[in-house]
Amino acid sequence: MARATTRSGQRAPRLGAEERRTQLAETAARRFYHHGFHAVALADVATEVGVTAPAVYRHFRNKNALLAGAIDSGLDVADAALDGAGQSLDDILFRLAGAALDRRDLWVLLQREKRHLGGEERAAIDARFARFILRFSDQLRRARPDVDLGQSKLLVTAALATLASASVSGVHLPRTEHQRVLAAAAIAVAHTRLPAAEHGEAQPSPEPRRPQDSPSRAEELLETAIKLFHEHGYTGVSLDDIGAAVGLSGPSIYYHFETKSEILVTAFAQAAHGLAVHEGDGRAGVPLGDLVRDYIRAGVQQRHLFGVYVTEAINLPREAADRIGAELDANVEAWTAALRLLRADLSAGEDRALVYAARGVVNDVVRVGDLHGRRQIESELGALLRAVLEADPARITRDGA
Repeated sequence: MARATTRSGQRAPRLGAEERRTQLAETAARRFYHHGFHAVALADVATEVGVTAPAVYRHFRNKNALLAGAIDSGLDVADAALDGAGQSLDDILFRLAGAALDRRDLWVLLQREKRHLGGEERAAIDARFARFILRFSDQLRRARPDVDLGQSKLLVTAALATLASASVSGVHLPRTEHQRVLAAAAIAVAHTRLPAAEHGEAQPSPEPRRPQDSPSRAEELLETAIKLFHEHGYTGVSLDDIGAAVGLSGPSIYYHFETKSEILVTAFAQAAHGLAVHEGDGRAGVPLGDLVRDYIRAGVQQRHLFGVYVTEAINLPREAADRIGAELDANVEAWTAALRLLRADLSAGEDRALVYAARGVVNDVVRVGDLHGRRQIESELGALLRAVLEADPARITRDGA
């Protein structure tokens, strides 16, 4: 049989079994990252690599195993960054920043695609990622013996969120410069002095509805759908699931929303409109502090919506994705313009990278685990975001901090 060719028409190079497995895993990782799990077929990966589809099955028994292999290959890079780092936390973060740029797909696969794995495969990935988090947490605790376990968890989540922001920012910087920016943001987070506990003063939470403020049926459906999308993923929830959760049969739902896609678009439009609340207030510019405060408050009070915002954009119809994306981009630009007024030392790419890193901290902290329930999470997030936005990439040398 003739050897297969790559998509460009060139003959595929002969590789050893382990090399081919790695090539397939990394190719699949890129495709899952850009197109989503359900939009990628094994044949797509085989064609790009230049082998036949049956050849893929010699390395991965099915697409789920290929996804697990894709995530594993990214975790190999992250683990190597920890293995090669010295004892300095700053050096570790510098190396992890490089790993985040080398494998921008990893964090998206962990956040968005891992849920498609079966029981054993998902458990294995969860266990491996937990070991990575434990190793990094140990390094942070050694550098920060002043923090308790809860504060350490918050700092670890926030520091990794700054690095993960490279997966979604679309910022184009020379790699060395980009690595310095990410490292500076993560280092600033890791060394943040969190506000002292204020006993007896809990953070504000979403205000309970008064009887006269009872949501409409459409609002109830939307809120329920957002929660279900956040917990199970858009593709894992049906209209019947949403209806059953509010006591409606399938046909009754169509009176409010014709399709599940319409619900997702409405949820994203709600997020975009909420973040753009200042855009039309007539002022030439909104102070950065106001933008930060409003974003934190929205994240804490609408964590399920933020969870959907982070993981489900890939499922938006193209027209809606373009329209809502433009509105969200305008909010990012408002942050960037406000930061630029305060930080003339930053280049155009550096300021946007710090903005995405800061917003990424909120996105991950409010939706991961129970960090959103910390008594003073809004003031803690405020301190973390100030640290990111004040981070100085110029202080990071090429070989580390």
